[in-house]
Amino acid sequence: AVAMGTAPDGTVVEDDSDFDLFTDDRPTVTELCQNASIALIKEGTVMDENGSGCADPKETIEYRFTVQNTGNVTLTNIDIEDPLVNVLGGPITLAPGQTDVSSFSATYLITQADINAGEVINQATVEGTDPNGDVVNDDSDFDVFTDDRPTITALCQGPSIALIKTGEPQDQNGNGCVDLGESILYEFVVKNTGNVVLTNITITDPLVAVTGGPITLNPNDSDSNTFRAEYFVTQEDVDAGFVINQALAEGTAPDGTIVSDLSDNDSFDGMDPTELGLCQDPRVSLEKSGVFNDDNGDGIPQPGETISYVFSVENTGNVRLFNLVLTDDLEGIVVEGGPIPVLEVDEIDDTTFTATYTISQEDIDNGEVVNQAVITGETSNGTEVEDTSDDPNDLTNTDLDGDGDPDDPTVTILPNVQSPPPPFEIFNGITPDGDGLNDFFRVLGIENFPDNNMKIYNRWGVLVFETDGYGGANGEENVFRGFSNGRATVRSDETLPTGTYFYILVREDPNSGETLKNSGYLYINR
Repeated sequence: AVAMGTAPDGTVVEDDSDFDLFTDDRPTVTELCQNASIALIKEGTVMDENGSGCADPKETIEYRFTVQNTGNVTLTNIDIEDPLVNVLGGPITLAPGQTDVSSFSATYLITQADINAGEVINQATVEGTDPNGDVVNDDSDFDVFTDDRPTITALCQGPSIALIKTGEPQDQNGNGCVDLGESILYEFVVKNTGNVVLTNITITDPLVAVTGGPITLNPNDSDSNTFRAEYFVTQEDVDAGFVINQALAEGTAPDGTIVSDLSDNDSFDGMDPTELGLCQDPRVSLEKSGVFNDDNGDGIPQPGETISYVFSVENTGNVRLFNLVLTDDLEGIVVEGGPIPVLEVDEIDDTTFTATYTISQEDIDNGEVVNQAVITGETSNGTEVEDTSDDPNDLTNTDLDGDGDPDDPTVTILPNVQSPPPPFEIFNGITPDGDGLNDFFRVLGIENFPDNNMKIYNRWGVLVFETDGYGGANGEENVFRGFSNGRATVRSDETLPTGTYFYILVREDPNSGETLKNSGYLYINR
């Protein structure tokens, strides 16, 4: 300041002020407190560009920066640095207390790694220069000026997995069907249908042991080569007519969550079991044999005497058969036995059913009894099967119903009462157990017909025994004792099993030279 005054003589005097002495003229300096400071808020917003409700790779986070001059001096050259993104805008100047929300912005491109992590986390730094040239700065906070916490932008995670299972039949015999013991090759296509990486992906199947894996899949990736399985068809499968099941795919998300999916047969969206149909060929075969019982032993059929019938039932199809029942429409016949609860594939039952028929005068007049029986059964799914009986002693093998199985009626010949009884008797049962009783096929009186030929067939018409001069000189030489002598496909010296066989005996009458023929069934019981 300047002080001025006028002396009595009119002289004007003056003095510049001093801040503490009258003898000096130094300016008076009053110091003011300066407090330069700055603060930054960083906010992130996920831009769901495809509207999926979740962040996807290559979608963005838009960052908004709010800068405030929190000091009492003007700040210039204000700028923002961010290690994650390139910040646009600035530099700017802010007066004390002034806030800027529009100058700075940044865009971040989301990566798969970010989604796997479930968040994007980072901080920006703001700097400004005070009037003295000193630089002030602040690390950003996510919602207040007074703190320095990193900005965390949460990214939603949607882990999910899907599985398709398909089966390829292996028709090894080329018959157009998958048969018992043949296999089905299963292929699996697994897909990551979520938005995070899945690790430790495995497939389990209660039906088969799945090979391959574990694997890792990125979102939207699929794998069709790693997992395989082979299943061998069982009789239960053939009985059911199909093989059906599902596999389970499991994988682990980055946060440890385990996701799973039951397989579909053709789509990643469904969960339909994989079903493969199997061919079913239900069949049954029935053979019926009859023998006249000369109950009083006089060689003459009489009303009231009987015919005994035996039945052989075979499952000739490829599925189990259940509840097999035999019926016979011959009036007066008495059928015993059954039903057969279950008959396995290729199984033969020749003991369950028997029948007895009492002959009438009409039968005697006809000289024979002719009839057929019927066997019926069903599969596990209720399909009915039946067969009309065949006479195994009749090699004509007429197939009346065209099913490939002969259906010759069973003809039981009654002795001709007009002719004298034959001078010999054929016993149609042997028990070759070495006890000396019925150990061989006995033809009583065969020694009186030395010029003879004996042939014996099994139930399929295969020749199992043949000889000339059957019985020898005493009727007990060169006889059939239940062993094959090597004809056709039956091995020489093979012990023949219990069952019904068919014999043909051709002999020459030594007196008349007439050729005589006898045929019928023979039963081996071991």
